[in-house]
Amino acid sequence: MLRVGSRHSPRPPKTGAVHGRPHGPDAQLHAQALAAGLDTEALLDRVAEILDELECETEIVRIVDHHIPFGVESDLGDGDEWPKILAKILAADILIIGTSIWFGVRSSVCQMVIERLDGTYNDTNEVGQYPLYNTVGGVVVTGNEDGAHDAAGTTLFNLGHLGCPVPPNADCYWVGDSGPGPSFIEADGWNRSAYTRKTASWMAHNVVHLARILRERPIPPEGNTVPGWQPIKVDGPS
Repeated sequence: MLRVGSRHSPRPPKTGAVHGRPHGPDAQLHAQALAAGLDTEALLDRVAEILDELECETEIVRIVDHHIPFGVESDLGDGDEWPKILAKILAADILIIGTSIWFGVRSSVCQMVIERLDGTYNDTNEVGQYPLYNTVGGVVVTGNEDGAHDAAGTTLFNLGHLGCPVPPNADCYWVGDSGPGPSFIEADGWNRSAYTRKTASWMAHNVVHLARILRERPIPPEGNTVPGWQPIKVDGPS
């Protein structure tokens, strides 16, 4: 597992067929995880441990450690660090978004990530689909009281519209008791919640299962390409 921040250097982009992804049954899977804060990062760490057992490398980026302006474009310039993170997302087989809960809904950090991903609508992959086609989506949620279903459901819906295939049970969450109380880390949420451990395992296994299927049989570009898309012509013998 890799974590991007002051202590770690980012993983170099992969090379291969679709947005730099390697392909073939023996190529290692890569998951890109985005954490909204410390507690979601802690739960993502646990998910990453399971993914590692499934021979899927995971890199976690804590979004709040980077300069990412609000907007709906892929590059806003002026020191915007989102393009580097987006490149990692597009090079991954799996995208897992981690969000905390605020007032019963997902955090503003998660909302910002979704809005920045909206910029991918202006691009396509090599066959004319949205760039996130064949990038399997998942979500991790932490917080007090209720809101996990709303945060997970809305985020997975957004990922689906952006092109990410979403498998069954693609969400993992932990919530505390009603009212103010300890966070996931403070409450030792991983060891105290069999449900969180179960959903983490289900999500990790299912995103890997689907990613392996799509590695061999990507979604065909039939009836789902961007209107007006044309393949890039390469100079050379016809």
